[in-house]
Amino acid sequence: MRVFTLCCLLALGSTVLAQTLPQEMYLSADGRMLLTGGKPTTGFYDSATIRTIYLEFPQSNYWNLLTQNYATHTRIPATMMVDGETYDSVGVRFRGQTSYSMAPQSSQKKSFDIDLEFVRAGQDIMGYDNLNLMNSFQDESFLRDIFYKHQIRRHIPAAKANFAHLFINGQNWGLYPNIQQQNKDYLKEWFLSNDGAHWRADRPFGTGGGGPGGGGGGPGFGNGTAALNYLGADTALYQTYYTLKSSDTDDPWTLLVATCNALNNTPAAQLTTVLPQYLDVDRTLWFLATEVAFSDDDSYIFKGSMDYYVYYEPETGRITPLEYDGNSVMAPNAASWSPFYNQTNANFPLLNKLLAVPEWRQRYLAHLRTVIADELDPTECNVILDNLANQIDSLVQDDPKKLYTYAQFNSEITVLKNFITTRRNYLLSNTEVAQVAPAIASAEYRNAAGAAWTAPSADEPVSVTAAVTSTTGISRVTLYYASGLTGNFSAIQMFDDGLHSDGASGDGQFGAQIPGFSAGAWVRFYVEAVSNNAAKSVSYLPLGAEHDVFVYIVAPLAGGGSPVVINEIMADNATTAADENGTYEDWIELYNNSSSPIDLSGFYLSDNPANLTKWEFPQGSTIAGNGYLVIWADEDSADGANHCNFKLSAAGEVLMLLDPNVALIDELTFGQQEEDMGYARVPNGTGNFVIQAPTFGTNNNLVNGLDDVAGSLPAMRVYPNPANEAVNVMIEEVMPNQPLFIYDNFGREVLRLLPNGQDQVDTSKLPAGFYAVRYGDSVESLVINR
Repeated sequence: MRVFTLCCLLALGSTVLAQTLPQEMYLSADGRMLLTGGKPTTGFYDSATIRTIYLEFPQSNYWNLLTQNYATHTRIPATMMVDGETYDSVGVRFRGQTSYSMAPQSSQKKSFDIDLEFVRAGQDIMGYDNLNLMNSFQDESFLRDIFYKHQIRRHIPAAKANFAHLFINGQNWGLYPNIQQQNKDYLKEWFLSNDGAHWRADRPFGTGGGGPGGGGGGPGFGNGTAALNYLGADTALYQTYYTLKSSDTDDPWTLLVATCNALNNTPAAQLTTVLPQYLDVDRTLWFLATEVAFSDDDSYIFKGSMDYYVYYEPETGRITPLEYDGNSVMAPNAASWSPFYNQTNANFPLLNKLLAVPEWRQRYLAHLRTVIADELDPTECNVILDNLANQIDSLVQDDPKKLYTYAQFNSEITVLKNFITTRRNYLLSNTEVAQVAPAIASAEYRNAAGAAWTAPSADEPVSVTAAVTSTTGISRVTLYYASGLTGNFSAIQMFDDGLHSDGASGDGQFGAQIPGFSAGAWVRFYVEAVSNNAAKSVSYLPLGAEHDVFVYIVAPLAGGGSPVVINEIMADNATTAADENGTYEDWIELYNNSSSPIDLSGFYLSDNPANLTKWEFPQGSTIAGNGYLVIWADEDSADGANHCNFKLSAAGEVLMLLDPNVALIDELTFGQQEEDMGYARVPNGTGNFVIQAPTFGTNNNLVNGLDDVAGSLPAMRVYPNPANEAVNVMIEEVMPNQPLFIYDNFGREVLRLLPNGQDQVDTSKLPAGFYAVRYGDSVESLVINR
């Protein structure tokens, strides 16, 4: 059963993981690594698609209204059409600060913010309810923002982006970079939830800065205000320099102050112990390395006081800085920025404090080397730039509103290519960047039985080995491990001494052991190797650690032989069975193969291998002997004791039944389902699953409505079916003292009588719904309509 669980998980891949992971987190093809970032963009922001967007304003003076409303963020209504779909009553306003105020005022090439929920709540386009169309101010190429985000999404969170061709009231308004809004939808794509606190480092609108939709307006760059500087204990001091965009946490400002205090005021000797409790240090170092690599002069490392975001992750209690703008990256005059740009400036504490810690400095350098190799490869970058330029060439040429000429567009492509080559060479020429780090050729884990890449049982340790070489010797090899999908890692030294499941002493194989974890736990790990040179240069495997890690899921215990099984499911219920509220929801049917009732109190159902205790059966839950119990999978436990907190995926997933000890009782892995069709065990309670007409709360072996499980059981006919006020029940052979039962769709008995063979049963007091009529072992489904 343990191997089956893991194999099912890997076989279903993203189908199962879609129930567990954020959109940007996924397993590698072999299932051995958990990766974050770098997935090709699809849907509305598919980079291969140029969206055509039509805006129709009913007001003839719409342009004057947009201009007059710029300072107040006031939107005006319009109808939007995209790819043949019409979106009524969207709200439109100009956005941007420098892109608005510093662009020629005579130009109509403005940036637009479009709110699809301006009037109609829930209106969206392919899952997105807010659009940002950028006018490419300071970017003659039109490419910077889109290219930058395409490159950096491999290693840090960044918005999706593609191009859009805009028409306003039938007039061609030209080409626009179409950039994803960094709101709660964006957060949910990168983090386990969007329930934390989300700030923009920017003065709030109406306080002397924070122009509409962007651009700060603070009292100067690098002024020590909004770069996670400590301004004092009073939270009001921070509300002057940060805009709280969203929060589902109590007292978010106190959380921000605590992080600033830990970053700026913790003694250097204690920083590596204290700061990781408040700041995601590794993700911050990736953020800094990425900004430095592309010389981003419109974010943290240059401005320091604006134009980046901050997110408090409630699952870990840590804050993470997030990239924002990219329209002015890769400027030729910034190609020689130091890899430690602004590190000596105390007003930039993420640089000043973190890069002063030797181990974090080396981690930063390792990440910077990876960014240079992955994202600043001239050959690959030139191909991407040429493809993007070719994609938009004719639209740029025909753009009647563009801020720059077509000739400038063409020449700027060469500028970008030259920057990449120049920047890469400059960074690699730096003495510290050029230090050689160890090479980690491979790593693997083995369970207690010695099987490689095979999940351990609960509380069973695993042995990890890594093959490491270095031309300058090896100072130390460290195994980092953690349970769960996010959070800080524990560290343990690896040895090449023949005593740590590492092979022969001195053979370059280093070994260490990860302790056991509970059933269903995700366990992440990666390896760090430290060179024996003076710098103590480091390298990692996977290279993208800590957002890329090796992973396994601890298998659940084998079940104790419970007679209860998952008997039937419906994952696409449109008209088949309604719950007590009249709603057609997914459902799960259990069956008790024994003749005795079973107490299910404390049992669990889960569709998430990483959360085996996802839904617990309430106290008092029972299933009758040879009886059925239906659970509504509607993600709404508040609807009743028989409603669980997850839905089923019609595309397929895994479903598990576990006992109070979290031992696996039964498991079902299913693929694509059909609307209003059941997926049921045949024979009932014991057989394999087949797609067939649903038998809600009844025997799965029905043939034309009759149960012929044994072939010699009394024949029964129930009519009319559907019924209303009464139903006729005809039984071919009445057995002495054998009652006739009617059960509701929750498996509860609602009626019992001793039949005489030809009975008319009063059903007038039964609510509409699905029922099961049972006599002996004969069962027939019954629908009652009203």
